[in-house]
Amino acid sequence: MTELLKHGETTLIGHEELQKLLDQALAEYGVPGAQVGVIAPDGDGLSADTVWAGIVNKTTGYPVLKNTLFQIGSISKIWTTVLAMQLIDEGRLSLDTRVKDVLPDFRVINSPEITYGCTIRHLMCHINGIEGDAFPATLGRGDDCVAKYVDYIGKFPARTPLGGPLSYSNGAFVVLGRVIEVLRGASWDTVLRKRIAEPCGFDHVWTLPEDVLRYSSAFGHFRAVALDKEVFPAPVEPAKLWHLPRCTGPCGQVSSSIGDLLDFASLFLNGGVTPNGTHVMSERAVKLMTTQQVSLVDQGIENVGWALGWQLPNWGSEPAFGHGGATEGQRANIVVFPKHRIIIAVLTNADAGTQMAAALTRDIASRAGIASPPKVTLSDRHLSDDEIVNIVGVYERHGEHQEYRAGGPTGVEGVFEPDEDDGPCGVRLTLPLYATEQGHYAVQRPDRHEPTEIEFVSASDGTKYVAYGHRVTPKIA
Repeated sequence: MTELLKHGETTLIGHEELQKLLDQALAEYGVPGAQVGVIAPDGDGLSADTVWAGIVNKTTGYPVLKNTLFQIGSISKIWTTVLAMQLIDEGRLSLDTRVKDVLPDFRVINSPEITYGCTIRHLMCHINGIEGDAFPATLGRGDDCVAKYVDYIGKFPARTPLGGPLSYSNGAFVVLGRVIEVLRGASWDTVLRKRIAEPCGFDHVWTLPEDVLRYSSAFGHFRAVALDKEVFPAPVEPAKLWHLPRCTGPCGQVSSSIGDLLDFASLFLNGGVTPNGTHVMSERAVKLMTTQQVSLVDQGIENVGWALGWQLPNWGSEPAFGHGGATEGQRANIVVFPKHRIIIAVLTNADAGTQMAAALTRDIASRAGIASPPKVTLSDRHLSDDEIVNIVGVYERHGEHQEYRAGGPTGVEGVFEPDEDDGPCGVRLTLPLYATEQGHYAVQRPDRHEPTEIEFVSASDGTKYVAYGHRVTPKIA
């Protein structure tokens, strides 16, 4: 722990002030417990500070500790990408290696293009067309569950053509995990322990519940008020499940303390080296992972693009890379500002943690002179007839159904069915679709402070999609 984190010759934030920020945020957002960590420059090196507060579980009331493990959700994809980049460093894999060259049985049932053309690069930056949101609980907990998942996910039709539009895919990262398993001859969980956690001294990084539960560990919570009610902060109740099936490990099953997560992320500021001196991967691999591969200018203003694994969030002119995570009532976020050599990470145990993490990150970053990300601003204009004709219709894929119909104050209303991330209080929402001042579209959900961006995009084959949370859903009627 460092009492004062520096930014140049000035103090970025003191330990007591960071603790106060967290305490206030828990009360403001109704989150039971959380950890916050910050890395900042210290001479030629880096200094870190972490704070924690609240309880791990509303049922037990046990306190969050310094080394409590939280589920980091999709930030796990960065760990999986690093494991693949190690193989690339060794010359055993390349970004242009076809998946089928490593996994001969890989296929997507209705797409020879994806079956025979999908590469490691396509997997890492979500332009692969593989179904992204299927989480079967029927594949068991054996070491073969990831292999079974690859067969399972191949039975779903392609979500997009190979190469885009970008559509966030958990399934693709399980496929990447299987590539790693085959080339290393061990389960993804074992490879992560042997290739990252153990050599780096990450004693509080685990993937299996039987390991996580040996430590203080957070339990997720969901909002206990229907999502169509404007209640801030909303009361919460413990989630019904603690974790997702083991087969989803490579896309989202790492649990970590805030300290070990910071130390892992610091390798991206230190040329692939962690604080204990372990060379995890090459400087070239670090540069590749943080270089834009896909532009997202057609999907709103939240992110400018995607690198390998990492999102490239929009902080105006400030370079940044980061990722969020969402599991059963736990939310996580991490952002790296390479020019300032600053990392900000937040781990929480409630669905409101997404908004809380965003607010804390903006506050801490502002102290380094980093301007807040541009905000989505709703326009009061009525949508044009051409826009209405283009948008109105039914959009559907596995686990997602949206309908846009003419009417309402802006000319179009969206009807949204609840999904898994909404928890037990998810309800159907009918919301006006607004144009935004930034030239896109958005809705204002009653349970969120900020608007949620929505965009309508087309693939090279002419298929129309709605993009929501960087997941695209095809127009079927």
